[in-house]
Amino acid sequence: MASVSDKNTSYLNLSDSNYEFENPLLFWFFLIFDIPAVFCSLFSLYHLLIERSLREALHNHTTIIILLFNLVYQLVDIPLHLQYFKTGIIRPTNSTLCLFWLFIDYGFYFINLVVLMWASFERHILIFHSSMMATQRKRFFIHYVPLFIIVSFLLIFYGIAIFSPPCQNTFDFTKDLCGMAGCYGSIPSFALIERIAFAIIPMFLIIIFNIGLLVRIVWQKQKKLAVNLVSISLVYLCFDGPLTMINLVRLCGKSNWASDPWSIFFYISYFPILLLPMVCLGSSSELRNKLIPFHSRQHQRVAVLATAHHT
Repeated sequence: MASVSDKNTSYLNLSDSNYEFENPLLFWFFLIFDIPAVFCSLFSLYHLLIERSLREALHNHTTIIILLFNLVYQLVDIPLHLQYFKTGIIRPTNSTLCLFWLFIDYGFYFINLVVLMWASFERHILIFHSSMMATQRKRFFIHYVPLFIIVSFLLIFYGIAIFSPPCQNTFDFTKDLCGMAGCYGSIPSFALIERIAFAIIPMFLIIIFNIGLLVRIVWQKQKKLAVNLVSISLVYLCFDGPLTMINLVRLCGKSNWASDPWSIFFYISYFPILLLPMVCLGSSSELRNKLIPFHSRQHQRVAVLATAHHT
């Protein structure tokens, strides 16, 4: 997901790009991926929250947070895109809808990215320094407090930046995401915090922490707690990485670099939201084991119905 400061410069109007995606293609593309994403999110969250052993496992807490924000994204943000792709206009045409849409689209996306950065660091503690989480007091300060601070800070930041900015928002109801830019992107302090602290730094730290984790796991032959996190991280790195690289190059002085292919990278950056639930389900042995009995029951039910039909 690109920062608003990027969108305020060279690619506010995606429809003017030489790389424009046709709305019908985007509609079906988002719809086909969003439906299974919602079901996988609900299935994973149900078991992670209902079953005590999974709910109390510290390594599952960041996954739960990411899946919760992702689910809201899938149920609110993606359908709004679908509605625009279908009709070519934002409905209802009011600024309140646009503000909440921007809040979810940017705020929730970057919350997930920063939480993933913390999870990549914390996984080293959980695997190799578990004694640091041995007592309730240690878990409170090392595990719960950082997560609370991260989520609270980003919610407050985007609450102020989008709902109470020191500038005037202007929306275009004929463009996707209401023109795709909040005015806070024109304020240097807000733009730099978002671009550097929420995008570039987390992306590079995710790479560093996960490479370090893989090296240590290969050396010590431990992998169970790392597979899920590394899989999630790879999804973000593959599909959000190009926009992060554009941000980095532009910070180095080339302000209009890669303007033409930006619309491609923008919509590609939604892949983590759409693929993450399937990746979580497939890479977590606990959740995968919950899916197997469900799948077996479905086959048994089909077999029983087939037998009854033939008799």
